[in-house]
Amino acid sequence: MINDEYDEITDRQSGGFLSLDLGASAYGAAMGERDPGARNQLFQRAAHWYERSASYGNAQAATNLGYVYLYGRLGAVDDDQAFAWFSRGAELGNEESCYKLGDLYRSGRGCERDYDKAFSLYRQAERIAKLTCKENVPGDQAVLASIDLRLAGQYEHSRTNGDRDKAHEYYARAVQRFRSAVAAGLHWYAKTLRGAEEGAERTAPIPSDTELRSDAEFDTFGRTTSDGDE
Repeated sequence: MINDEYDEITDRQSGGFLSLDLGASAYGAAMGERDPGARNQLFQRAAHWYERSASYGNAQAATNLGYVYLYGRLGAVDDDQAFAWFSRGAELGNEESCYKLGDLYRSGRGCERDYDKAFSLYRQAERIAKLTCKENVPGDQAVLASIDLRLAGQYEHSRTNGDRDKAHEYYARAVQRFRSAVAAGLHWYAKTLRGAEEGAERTAPIPSDTELRSDAEFDTFGRTTSDGDE
């Protein structure tokens, strides 16, 4: 869509989808632009249209603005603005805003560090994603996996919410979903996939003494002693 096609009344009635599209178009062009000046202008244009869209209550536009400031697309990284826009996106029910806002609380960027608030936001993201994300859409798979990975980390490392079994369950689910996303062409998640795989290995159930003895007996005799077939 080009700017000449923009209709403010239609945009408002659509909940900001027209301006969201214009913003996304400018952002995509900026990512492929090598000239610094032109790139900056495109990011400025993207932010303008995202703000217009967010003013009409578009949750994705608010989320996209969070990324603009979190990654310093307009110059320096601005944690305060990222926090403000991810907060708005979370209020509007966007699962990505919820888990990115959780990241900010976990690291204390743009706010005071609050691990409990981060965990609550990750759980909120999970609840929303179950309603909005589709298992057969690669991008949605990546979003679901990203949430799984964060919850896995919380369950593995949290002093108050620690649960090794749950951590392994979430890591394993993240691995499955990241693998689907990468296989579908989202190769930039390959590194994150490796991290999830390492987490799944790290939190794998520890064999009991009985299981260890059974394995040793199988290795020694070629079968377990409880076959009962002979």
